[in-house]
Amino acid sequence: MRTERIRAAAAATALLLGVALPAAGQEAIGDFYLFERADPDSGDDRSSVTTLADESYVSGAGGLTFRCAEDGLEMVLTATYLGRKMSTPVRFAFGEDEPSRATWILRSSGMAAIAPDDVREDFIQRAADQSTVVFHASDFQLRSHTYTFNLTGLNEALSRLSCR
Repeated sequence: MRTERIRAAAAATALLLGVALPAAGQEAIGDFYLFERADPDSGDDRSSVTTLADESYVSGAGGLTFRCAEDGLEMVLTATYLGRKMSTPVRFAFGEDEPSRATWILRSSGMAAIAPDDVREDFIQRAADQSTVVFHASDFQLRSHTYTFNLTGLNEALSRLSCR
């Protein structure tokens, strides 16, 4: 059941990110799915790893994706509609740790937020020995949306990305 949810959410996430997914190249790594693909024009690697939020069965949204982009590794939170602003406040916490707070850039769809590079690197370092993380993203009405992600397989999944 969780595998099917991850597969469906990863496909939806890919659509939000503007990524075409091939039928081949999908592989489960713990709670993550690896999607291998190349840019159709340049041939550059545009592979990604995605996991689905536990709450996605309620809202139909909530994915955490690490992807090879033109400028290197991106960390993207897909969520319910957050708005058309340029950015939105996002925070995440591991267990009882103090939350990390930052402003993330919104994609034009208003449903995906990109972490600043320093936040991404801090997250990856802190997530290495964690099993879950809770994200809170604020929408255009300043309502907070909560997403809980299981992180099993994150380190192995990231090691499979050539941009990491």
